[in-house]
Amino acid sequence: MGLAFVLVYIALNLLSPADMIPELAPYRPIVVLAAVNLPLAFLSRVQAPEVGKLRVQPVLVFLFFVFTCLALIPHRLFGANLTTLTELLPNVLAYFFGIIHFRTPPRLRLVRAVLVFLALFVLVNGVFQLPYAHAIGADTPYVSVSGHGADNMEFRIRGLGMLQDPNTYGQFVLLIFPLLFVAKNETGLGAGWAAVVPVSVLFLVAVYLTGSRGAVLGLLVILGLFLIKRLQKAGALIISLFGGLALLAVNAYNTRHISLSGGMDRLAIWSDGLSYFKESPIWGIGPRNFMDRFGMTAHNSFLLVAAELGFIGLFLWVSVSVVAFVQLNGVERLKNVDPAVRRWAVALKISLGSYLFTSFFLSRAYELPLWMLLGMCGGVVVAAGGDEAVPLRGSMWPLWTLVTSVVSLSLIYLMLRLRFA
Repeated sequence: MGLAFVLVYIALNLLSPADMIPELAPYRPIVVLAAVNLPLAFLSRVQAPEVGKLRVQPVLVFLFFVFTCLALIPHRLFGANLTTLTELLPNVLAYFFGIIHFRTPPRLRLVRAVLVFLALFVLVNGVFQLPYAHAIGADTPYVSVSGHGADNMEFRIRGLGMLQDPNTYGQFVLLIFPLLFVAKNETGLGAGWAAVVPVSVLFLVAVYLTGSRGAVLGLLVILGLFLIKRLQKAGALIISLFGGLALLAVNAYNTRHISLSGGMDRLAIWSDGLSYFKESPIWGIGPRNFMDRFGMTAHNSFLLVAAELGFIGLFLWVSVSVVAFVQLNGVERLKNVDPAVRRWAVALKISLGSYLFTSFFLSRAYELPLWMLLGMCGGVVVAAGGDEAVPLRGSMWPLWTLVTSVVSLSLIYLMLRLRFA
């Protein structure tokens, strides 16, 4: 029963019932569902002592949550910390619900089914509303319209609530994509191909209709990671040779070209973001203050966290994903574990990698999809035996976290120097 309530919690968070039925907004349905899930999660945790074998990652998530909720204290904005808590808690809870409930392959398949349904639900609504959006030349709930003049209008499908940005919906579709190919049996998908192939085609259509350049690049990242995993050096060579040709093909058939000039407005935002980071490099300018100051978000999750939470917050945020990667690698190498668990570890690594890559162009650091995905990763590690089966000793994850944090900010700085040189 607990798993069913968590799946409903995730589905309603992503579908945004308050946007679908505004009359529900005063009743805070998501808060109510969170309150229902908490005691159920506690009971499930008591009945599943193996969850306690996952230690480092939950501690890092908790530290990030606490640090974020207290990040406005240095700026003497004490009351605003409560707002941060109420906004961030429902999303971070998805992580803790995940490590408790998503700890077996059958449960992960149920999560996948729900996510696929949600992505297709948005796609179908967007496709049905496209003709109407073209007719009126204005936004609809599932179509975003931008531009001026009949020849310059862009029509892009999207979801509601946290998926209302077409780029974010495209990122959500990419999160699910690698999970489609996790077979129930070791011999492969078998009859499952009958479902996987059409869903994959629909997902490709969805990415195209979002008009998201980041999502297209994310698709190439997924393809590259898959080829490198299967073919190793040969796969790396193939993606190097044909990646550029793929970008040319996309630019030929998509009105939103992928180019440096296409992201100049984003670079201007990044410039201000770095100045905010320099202003307060230790604990940042505080959650939500980037939007309050600039009027727009950072369009880069790494920079957003660095600017709002300083290097301490960035280190904690990055460390959760680094630890997930390290432990998923360990699960993949285990011999005395269910082969299905290893297959899920591989797919989740690719999903997390594509999500973080696209997050370099989107501000999705605090949102539910990331924490849900990390919860799925933690659930796989729990299924493999937790920190005892895949220990972090000797992995140098703090060093990898430090390097990743520094490199991400250095790359932003380098791109700005090249742009404004």
